[in-house]
Amino acid sequence: MNLEALKTTVRRRLDDLQAPYLWSEDDLTEYANDAEREACRRARLIVDSTTAEIVSINLSASTATYDLDQRILFIKRVKVADISTPLRRVSFKDLDRGAPGWEDETGDPQAYVPDMDEDKLRVYPIPTTAATATLTVIRLPLEDMADDADTPEIKPRYHDSLTYWMEYRAYSKQDAETKNDQKAMKALAMFEQEFGKKSSAIDEAWIAREHGYTEEEGVY
Repeated sequence: MNLEALKTTVRRRLDDLQAPYLWSEDDLTEYANDAEREACRRARLIVDSTTAEIVSINLSASTATYDLDQRILFIKRVKVADISTPLRRVSFKDLDRGAPGWEDETGDPQAYVPDMDEDKLRVYPIPTTAATATLTVIRLPLEDMADDADTPEIKPRYHDSLTYWMEYRAYSKQDAETKNDQKAMKALAMFEQEFGKKSSAIDEAWIAREHGYTEEEGVY
């Protein structure tokens, strides 16, 4: 389904087919993009190791910390070119205990530290030569849909279920003619059947910092 089809489906369910509309085109476009982002946060739908602007980081000598793209939710893997083994995920707390002075060590990167700087990749030890690190990540969509011909980035089999979040947002609009809590909750329940319960900021932050130090991949 493209954006036009998503909006048309929702208008039909809302019985909002005659102008002047209760929900504008901009409203429905906003709801559609919010639906895809929410689906990606809840169900971790987009795994990416090939989109260079997201996953490719140029490591430079004497630099330990690098900015991460804001669309990245979680890092699953970090692989540095010409180093055969992917970097280990290690907590700064374990390094503090087991390798005092680690922040000043230099050499070929062996690990990355996810729990020291928000939205940054920190490699250990500090590189002594330039190299390229390629990440495997779980992320949000690259771009919002704007034109009617635009399609969601997630797989087509999930597209129809995005309309339930759009209905939820539509029936939550604060207006006497649009707000309907009962219908909003029914639509939200249908969305949650497909994509799961809400992924809270506190849960995402904990997973990004604390999860995945063993071979068990677990929640992502």
